[in-house]
Amino acid sequence: MQDTKYRRRIPIDRAGALSSSSSSSSSSSDPSIYTTDVQSFLHIDEMIIRRLMTTLFLTVLHTMTNSLNDDSHISRDYINVNVGKRVRMECELSNSTMSGNMKGLWLRLEDAEVFFYSTSRINLDQRFQIEQRPILHIINGTSSYEIMTYSLTIDDVRLSDDGTYSCQEDNRIIKLFVLNIVERPYFVTDTYTTLLRTQIGKNVSIACEAHGKPSPFLSWIKKIDDEQPKTMINCTTTPTTCQLNLYHVNRWHNGIYECVATNSIGTIGRFYTLDVQFPPDVYSPKEKTFHSIDDTIIFECLIDANPEPDIRWLHRFTNDINQEMDLSNQLNQGFYNHNSRRENQILSITQEKINATRWKTNLFIKHIPRHFFNSNFVCRATNHYGQDERSIKLIQNHYHISKKHRHTTTTTTTTIMTTTLDLYKQYNADKYQSSSTTHFLSHETNDIINRSRRLSSHLFYSFIIGLYSFVQ
Repeated sequence: MQDTKYRRRIPIDRAGALSSSSSSSSSSSDPSIYTTDVQSFLHIDEMIIRRLMTTLFLTVLHTMTNSLNDDSHISRDYINVNVGKRVRMECELSNSTMSGNMKGLWLRLEDAEVFFYSTSRINLDQRFQIEQRPILHIINGTSSYEIMTYSLTIDDVRLSDDGTYSCQEDNRIIKLFVLNIVERPYFVTDTYTTLLRTQIGKNVSIACEAHGKPSPFLSWIKKIDDEQPKTMINCTTTPTTCQLNLYHVNRWHNGIYECVATNSIGTIGRFYTLDVQFPPDVYSPKEKTFHSIDDTIIFECLIDANPEPDIRWLHRFTNDINQEMDLSNQLNQGFYNHNSRRENQILSITQEKINATRWKTNLFIKHIPRHFFNSNFVCRATNHYGQDERSIKLIQNHYHISKKHRHTTTTTTTTIMTTTLDLYKQYNADKYQSSSTTHFLSHETNDIINRSRRLSSHLFYSFIIGLYSFVQ
């Protein structure tokens, strides 16, 4: 009879707020209203019990929290654990009662979250597991003493699991575990552009965002080359981002930039390649050079450009750009070759890539022909963004032969210089007949030297005869 009254009291309480007294009295005669499903009743009963237990635990927790500052003897363990790992917190419980019934409790102090009461699960998160295992059991007559481990295990730890966990025996705190969940840095976006291409004079901004616990420190560094260390670059920072800002970029901004995120757990990096494109810039260490016929000479030229330029050597006889010959093209066609043997080439051109945006080219001239003098050799580079060139003038050194014959008189020197100039005028009409240049110059030079030697001998004997006549 008491069970029937208890079952009827539940729907009356739930409907009483919605019905008047008259309707309540009339409905009491209807037996279908008082019929309660057994499963619904059990579910409501379980919820009521859980709420009552939570209220009880909160009351106990409030009392314990107020006394924590005074309980300095309570043992505390500080645990750092990475996100995704597993952590186990273990304490020991004891009981000396007749029945040996022991009630443990695991809860988190910050939010009063109760996980287990004895071995009964209060929290529905299946990542939390309880283990209760006896390690010592002493029976003395009618009394017993038991010690057991009471362990809470958390699988796949999350940042939300951070907090202070209390292992208790009823309402007495046995041990506290301060759980600090840490996480190595990670970048927020998984997809990003590794190559950033822009033009000279533009502005470039690259944002890098990373999270972690503790919050990572973000910075930008630029890799200069393999021999030099990396250079730190200032950036605009927020708690989670670091934005690199480059204004009016030039060719020196080209390179590899790395966003680095670091905290006490680890360091990660993300690389970006900045490709600044610009027109060629040609540099030559000399604007003019002095040499003699049959000398060997090397012209050097450095080119900075992006993208890769078309590099050429040209021979220009006047300042008129229309009167120039493309040596690079003619060399490829074998125009300047004396014969098929490579070692006898008059001209040769080499080209070397120093780094991503710099090239070096050399023009090698073996046995300079006469008609090459007083003309310009031009190093020219061209790409999609422009063109640049440097000119080197080759000037004949007329004093080269006279230095070999310092014992000759002024008249002899003048004769040699005049003869050399006459030979140049005579040969000037034979431009680009390179196959006969070496033979011709060799023949004429030998003739000049022989004349100077004969003239020197004649003057020497004349000087001896004159000196002998003076002494007599």
